[in-house]
Parts: sequence; C-alpha cells; structure tokens
Amino acid sequence: MSNNAVDPLQALQAALAVPPNSKEQADLLASLRESLESHPAPIPVLVDYLIRLVVGGEDSLLKKWILDLLHFAISRSTLSVDVRTQSEGYVL
Repeated sequence: MSNNAVDPLQALQAALAVPPNSKEQADLLASLRESLESHPAPIPVLVDYLIRLVVGGEDSLLKKWILDLLHFAISRSTLSVDVRTQSEGYVL
C-alpha cells in the first residue's frame, strides 16, 4: 500500500471523468482504494456521496467498487465503531 495520501476528491473526479467500466476507470479506482485503505478518514463522506450516484442503477464497475469500499469501511478499517455503524444502513 502506498504511504502517500492522494486527494480523494480529485482521484474520484478523475475516475468519474473516464469512460464507465473501462480499464482506465478500474485503475483509477484501484489507486484510490489503496490510498483510502491507508487513510480511511474520507470514506464516510465519499460513500455517502457515491451511493447517491449509483442507487437504483445497473450493475457497474463503480457500483461494485463502492460496495467493496463500504465492506472495507465496516469490517476492516480503522474508522471508529460509531462511524462504521452509521454506514450499515446503506442499501444499493
């Protein structure tokens, strides 16, 4: 994992700006995920925003990535228990 934190909003904007479900989007999301695993504090804000983007939508690379990120945030991150339990109410 990288020790260098990337700006999560810039990384997310870059991933959303490329063609959906492309290898480029997958690579950008993977890089963002790696950074968020090392520095999870922005996850609750990002997940809250991202869920609104994909709720009710078709399956996609982004939707799967969000579900994986949410799973990480709830089960394995260093986020506080309070923050993790607030995320459990999300349904995609």
